[in-house]
Amino acid sequence: MSIVDIFTKLIFDAQSPLNDSEALIYQLLTHYDETLLEASRRDISEYLRAMAVDEMIKVVAVLKIEYEKQQGLLSAVASRRDLPVHR
Repeated sequence: MSIVDIFTKLIFDAQSPLNDSEALIYQLLTHYDETLLEASRRDISEYLRAMAVDEMIKVVAVLKIEYEKQQGLLSAVASRRDLPVHR
C-alpha cells in the first residue's frame, strides 16, 4: 500500500486498524517528526490534514526511503534465519 494511501486512511479514519506495513509507516512518521511520538492518532490525523502538499511530498519521499531500508533489514534477518549454522 502506498504511503499516501496510509496517510489518507489516518486522515479520514484515524482509529482504523493498521496492518503490519501500515503500522511501520505510522512508526516511521512518528520518528520523522519526534513531536508525534506521544501524539494520539487523532492528533496525527490533524497533523497530516494541516500539511501543505509540498511538505507532504517531502515526507512521503523520506518515509519511502526509510521504509525500504526497514524492509531490507527485515529481509536480511529472515534470510539469515534460513542459513545453516556452522560451528
